[in-house]
Amino acid sequence: MLSAVAARKARLAQNQGQPAPQGTSKPASAPSPPASEPAPRKNSTPAKPTSSAQKPPSKRKPSAPAINPPKQKKPKSQHRKGAQEHSGRYFAQQDVFKAQDDVIVVDNDDNESSVATSSASSGDELPPTRTGGKRAWSPSAPLADSSDEDEDDEADEHVSLDVPQPHVPSSADAPKVLSTFQPAPDQNVFRLPSLGSSSQPKRTVLLLKASETVALLGVYSLTVLRGAVSFAGVSLRASTTAYPVFSPRSSPLPVIQCLRSAPSQDSALPLPALAAHIAEAVSHCDAAIMLQEMHTGIEGLGRICRTFDGFFAPSRWHRNQLMFDLGLDGVYFLPFHTPDITPLITPPGWTVAADTAVPERHQRAAIERHVYLVKGPKNAGKSTFARLVLNRLLCKYRRVAYLECDLGQSEFAPGGMVSLNIVEQPIFGPPFSHPTIPFAAHYIGATSPRSSPSHYLDCIQALIQQYELDVQNAPLDDEQAEDEHGRIVSSIPLVVNTMGWTKGLGADIARKVEDIVGPTAVFSLAGAGIEDDPSYAVSAASTSGHGAPRVHVIESVPPSPGASHHTAADHRNIAILSYFHAVFPPEPPLSPYASPIATSWSTALPLCAQPPYEVDWQAALDKLVLTGAGMEDVVPEEVPTALNCAVVGLVSCQPGTLDTKAPADGPSSLRLPYEQGAAPPLPSVSRCVGLALVRAISPSPKTVLQLLTPVPPHLLDPARVLVMGELQLPVWGMLDYRTLDGGGDVAGYERGKVPYLRWGKGEGAGGERRRVRRNLMRKGQM
Repeated sequence: MLSAVAARKARLAQNQGQPAPQGTSKPASAPSPPASEPAPRKNSTPAKPTSSAQKPPSKRKPSAPAINPPKQKKPKSQHRKGAQEHSGRYFAQQDVFKAQDDVIVVDNDDNESSVATSSASSGDELPPTRTGGKRAWSPSAPLADSSDEDEDDEADEHVSLDVPQPHVPSSADAPKVLSTFQPAPDQNVFRLPSLGSSSQPKRTVLLLKASETVALLGVYSLTVLRGAVSFAGVSLRASTTAYPVFSPRSSPLPVIQCLRSAPSQDSALPLPALAAHIAEAVSHCDAAIMLQEMHTGIEGLGRICRTFDGFFAPSRWHRNQLMFDLGLDGVYFLPFHTPDITPLITPPGWTVAADTAVPERHQRAAIERHVYLVKGPKNAGKSTFARLVLNRLLCKYRRVAYLECDLGQSEFAPGGMVSLNIVEQPIFGPPFSHPTIPFAAHYIGATSPRSSPSHYLDCIQALIQQYELDVQNAPLDDEQAEDEHGRIVSSIPLVVNTMGWTKGLGADIARKVEDIVGPTAVFSLAGAGIEDDPSYAVSAASTSGHGAPRVHVIESVPPSPGASHHTAADHRNIAILSYFHAVFPPEPPLSPYASPIATSWSTALPLCAQPPYEVDWQAALDKLVLTGAGMEDVVPEEVPTALNCAVVGLVSCQPGTLDTKAPADGPSSLRLPYEQGAAPPLPSVSRCVGLALVRAISPSPKTVLQLLTPVPPHLLDPARVLVMGELQLPVWGMLDYRTLDGGGDVAGYERGKVPYLRWGKGEGAGGERRRVRRNLMRKGQM
């Protein structure tokens, strides 16, 4: 019997053209017979030797060789070199298979058989190579569920050990040092005493040199006392304005950077409490900023939505680091970069494009209409750039209008509605930190216009008309052309943020939106598909009658590494929960063109424990509309069941424009004013004042509806129409997070008594838990 090691050495010697190793008389060491010679048969009579050197030709056709010729392999040195590189690159630990006696090497070819070699005899150390196909079935690994086949197939098509993966920007690409500012008490850091009582917010002054940066985590207000700083892509100069800042770990962190200023600039904010040496130090710095703590209660949203728990406090990466204490509650100084912190980096092309689009002072009289449209695919930084344009415009205009067309990731209003907001101060924070009562809005009831594209376009058309008629050149409360800060008050520009659906039907809807808006400048983020060509905006706007816009193609920004911890659904959940727990000013604003922004958040009680409004639908409601996919099939008898724990839009209509039926007599008069298959009110004669949550519906014969809404009372009287869509309250909002250990007086609900949630088995077909058998093998696994 041939030795496997000897046969392998003989084949290598034959392939390299070297003589076979000598020193053995065994037939096993001889090279294998060529394919032209007949293979010896078992139990056959050996041929007699002849005196001639050559065998006489045989008339019998030679039989096929018993052993197939082996496949020619790479030389031992090259194979060993590639194996070593492969092992050193992907296996950091010592291979456990090397310690075994036998190693089985499986080639990638399906037709080739495996070759068993003895590593102890040959001295070759070949690590096991990974095949290109799927891994064979193993009894130690559970089988995949049939519902996951599509995801597994998609993942297997892109997995390869030898092909380098594309570079994805990570936390290593960002600067390691976030704060170059070196704090020194009583030298460049001064804590100001409280004004009056100890309950007043604490204040701290920082003196910065040119190009120094400061990264802060938490909730605070920023006031520039001297010089100028760059913050979130906006230049802030010395003024008495205090800018509220919300800087959580769930969003990119804005960094304060000192700009070089003239030494002759004096403090813009008088500070009588400063001592002489502090005033002397302020006069020698390039910029002086004052930080003041803010107690808004927004940190309590982390108790409600657990995926954002502790998002305004340092994580474990910073807890063990030596950090400087600023003396402000809820404000943390971050000197170094950590994997859970992503700084907000504005590309230079964004700043250049935003400055180019904003007209100069001598050009503002010639151009009366300023509409800036931002478009691009999802996850390209569209909302961040739209916020940058908004903040830069607020440095030159007293008020700026913002039209939100993205139903899923809205900036000021909760998802599911298109809104027109009037903003008066820059926004520094994620969308959930500034919920707003919009100037005008329309409720769609879904996170995408897929089910009602015509109604979506009609709502945008109505908002554009309202902006052109009532907002663009609205008479303000003062007749001056500029305010005390030199900002224009005679006109209000418009920023339009579009959705990220740019393929198929989404591309057609986006083009219709551009036709309706008629922008004067279009910012197209690179990465859009062919269907969303930026050059289309030129021809579209020229046909709309507003003239050809200036098209700026800018680079897109990939999602931050921290975005993987929170999905788009998580941000929608925190946004709608922030809206329902927000506290808005109870009185109407002084200016009719201002959109009230939430000043604080009430998170002491969950939604299930807050006192609701009790509404008699016979006296207070004129109509109930169900919109969305499948809503036209809901019969009137099932409306109370569908309306329980539903998110509805509060809509007010102009008098005489609502088509309602006369109330019926008898038992049918106790039903809700619902008409099956009815369309929502026309956007041209209606507006949505906000959202509400249907907490409960009293059983018949009562006609009481319990609603929870943060909308101020003076806006609820004209809202006599309820519109229910596809949006639902997140599960986090249904839970009661109060416990006795947390200091509350009332314990939370028991698990089986949580409203609108069913624990355990369900009822009806498909209500039970699905059972999956994992002990069956497919044909390819046998």
